[in-house]
Amino acid sequence: MPYTHSPVFVPAQRVEKYNYAIRNIVSHAKMQEQQGKEVTYLNIGDPVLYGFQPPEELIEATVLALRTGNNGYSPSSGKKEAVEAIAEDARCRGIDTTPDNIIVTSGASEAADLVCTAMLNPGDEVLCPSPGYPLYSAIIAKLNARELPYKLDPENSWLPDPEDIERRITSRTKILVVINPNNPTGELYPLNVLRSLADIARRHRLLIISDEVYHKLVYEEVHIPLASLAEDDVAIITIDSLSKNLMAPGWRIGWLAITNSVLIPDVRQAFIKLADARLCAPTAPQFAIKAALNPGKNYIESVMKRLSAQREITVKMLNALPGISCNNPKGAFYVMGQIQLDRFPFHTDEEFVLRLLQEKQILFVHGSGFGTDPSQGYFRAVYLPDASTLNRVYTDLGDFIRKFQ
Repeated sequence: MPYTHSPVFVPAQRVEKYNYAIRNIVSHAKMQEQQGKEVTYLNIGDPVLYGFQPPEELIEATVLALRTGNNGYSPSSGKKEAVEAIAEDARCRGIDTTPDNIIVTSGASEAADLVCTAMLNPGDEVLCPSPGYPLYSAIIAKLNARELPYKLDPENSWLPDPEDIERRITSRTKILVVINPNNPTGELYPLNVLRSLADIARRHRLLIISDEVYHKLVYEEVHIPLASLAEDDVAIITIDSLSKNLMAPGWRIGWLAITNSVLIPDVRQAFIKLADARLCAPTAPQFAIKAALNPGKNYIESVMKRLSAQREITVKMLNALPGISCNNPKGAFYVMGQIQLDRFPFHTDEEFVLRLLQEKQILFVHGSGFGTDPSQGYFRAVYLPDASTLNRVYTDLGDFIRKFQ
């Protein structure tokens, strides 16, 4: 008999809680496009969609690799030249690691998945920032582990409260996730907060995942790698990639660097075993890693000049709108906005986002997709588009909300 809609074929239970709001909400935008309407996407942090490109030397290195026949598998942990370059760059940033403690991955996402898969049994716990990048929530749900959200305080530059984090720790807690610069808030963590987080991990024997994929994209201040504070008694996995720092998200090249691997020898072997099983990350772009870690000064300066101008437009125009406010981020290319829902006919952040999409074809991501309370009215906006697009978007947003005054 041909297949029917048999109840035998049902999704695994682990998929039920596997959500990724940044992309899930796009289905609503596609319905607008099917009606012939043009949507402005401010939901996803893909710089290439908005005219950014990686440095030319990265492209040339990758093309040359392809033209000279480098189309086979690489070693599971990455090409020798790539892992050596990553380790040297890490040491220059104060991160203690070695080439044999580097694994090149298919983007930072695979690095996060690999660490969690190697570490977590069902019921184990992971401390994650809230709001935070939903990839971690999805991975934890997939593994039947438990997420312990720790709150970032909007009244204190969206910084974590170390005492609140420590109160949440139990005997099942294994990992502390830190995202710095933060996604979705764009905030940068100062030295005192980072030291407190390292101290918590030291006291409770936690592994830290330090997600630093935006560390080159900082404005007035300086990024401090968390692993530079590890001393010799905290195990830290630093995650990095070409995707955001070098504007090459489609290349799917990321990596993890282990600091103090002597504290986690069995887990390190589990990382390697999992890396072996999936063969390798894309080979050709690995030839660009050495060049990527030392991009010309002019490239980073030009990127930051444009992002700074777009950040200024975003912060100024959003904060000028009645009933709307946002933070002034210190890194990345996101702001966390907030609409005062009690002044408008919206009950949740998602209702506001979808109504704005329906009427003005502007797509933000609702804050509850990152873990905030839906009733608080938060939303994340990407300010990667050019200045003229951003001016139009925020003008249209103003027209949208004023009709409810």
